[in-house]
Amino acid sequence: MADTTGEVRRVADVLLGRILDGSYPAGLRLPAETELAATLECGRSTVREALRHLKDQGLLKSRRGSGALVLDFRREGTPALLPAYVRLGRFDVAPAVLARELLSLRTTMACEAVRLAARYADDEALQEARAHLARAPALEGDPAAHAKNELEMFRALVLASGMWPAAWMVNAFWAPLRELNGTLAPALGAVKPRFQSTMERLLRLIAARDEEAALAHVRTWFVGVDRELVRLIEQLSGAVLAPTPLARSPRKPNREARKS
Repeated sequence: MADTTGEVRRVADVLLGRILDGSYPAGLRLPAETELAATLECGRSTVREALRHLKDQGLLKSRRGSGALVLDFRREGTPALLPAYVRLGRFDVAPAVLARELLSLRTTMACEAVRLAARYADDEALQEARAHLARAPALEGDPAAHAKNELEMFRALVLASGMWPAAWMVNAFWAPLRELNGTLAPALGAVKPRFQSTMERLLRLIAARDEEAALAHVRTWFVGVDRELVRLIEQLSGAVLAPTPLARSPRKPNREARKS
């Protein structure tokens, strides 16, 4: 929800927190907008905008005249939910386990970007990725900005391939990943010393169309980086990813809740 205003975000976060902790279980019809506005001390238009963002995240659905129905976020959530899910820190699993799986997904996406670029991109199409890498040294003092620039470099590799359906899928993940990086990067320490030389070699391998070597190179890099990140997250879990266990299955709403 990086594009929401401060007040809309506040209201959306309150509602989202209640969904994630089970206070608003799947199947519940939310109170009317006027009632939510009074409870949350905001305008009805703010509530309406907050509800729209939660619908975009796959958390609610609504029908005219029947209000908003809470969906099971575990099954219906979208990538847009990820930053808030991490920020609010209510997980079914330990933070280190979640971190390992998220990092594994990140590595899979990065490897796919490398594969597509090495197979299909010509040298001119790689200029955008090179430009992002050229900016990286100036951002080393700002881990969040550096991490976002790294994401943009890998996105540029997908775009360079000209495989537009793949680019569209990447776009669905990009905004939430940027927001998540902005949240976590400062807590996870300085930029790794070998980042620049490693990525420069990666782009050379891609430009040479050496797909196998490029994939091996990027996997080796992420294995080392991820091992250290998981260790740091285990140490910082109380401040970075503070787990609050969720019930394994959503509670059924009672009849009175449905009437509201």
